[in-house]
Amino acid sequence: MIKSSFFLAILLPLIGFATGHVDEVEAKWKVSGTSRVVVEGQSNVNEFKCVTIRYEGNDVLSQRNDNASGKRILEGSINMKVKSFDCENRVMTRDLRETLQKDAYPEITVDVVSITLPDNDGKSHKVDGQAEITLAGETRLMDFTWEVSYPNSQKIRLSGNRELKFSQFNIDPPTKMMGMIRVRDELLVDFDLVLELADPDGASM
Repeated sequence: MIKSSFFLAILLPLIGFATGHVDEVEAKWKVSGTSRVVVEGQSNVNEFKCVTIRYEGNDVLSQRNDNASGKRILEGSINMKVKSFDCENRVMTRDLRETLQKDAYPEITVDVVSITLPDNDGKSHKVDGQAEITLAGETRLMDFTWEVSYPNSQKIRLSGNRELKFSQFNIDPPTKMMGMIRVRDELLVDFDLVLELADPDGASM
């Protein structure tokens, strides 16, 4: 039994290399403090826009090489503090934070399932991918179309937007004045994520 385990320990990595299914992490990308998320919505009386400010965190995305397809895949999680959203209106800011239950669920999570990175040819490219969005403790898997660009060899910029609904996350839209002012269910969420190469000396592009 010991001999069998020993040979399996040797053979399994070799089989992985032979079939091209051993993926390697090529680079780590740190989410820059200049990243932001914009939420736009409407009530029955006006429009509003809320922007993340003072992004806090040390979120890192991994770039791996998928040996089976030859593609470079980006994946990982980004966490935004609910308290970082500012709607440029004190009442609206407070209402949004309360609606998203900032005390019980202080973070909004964007879990990038996979983005296939295009070559750095100096152009912007649109790529399809998926992300899991977590709001107020509810997680939904959603399709995204991202615009990927490279400001320089040590930065990646991911831009994209997606319409969400409060009801998708079992959240009731805010209301005011005994229901006379009601925020609509639909929101447009615009992502502008800037990633910086975490280890410029040890990564390949």
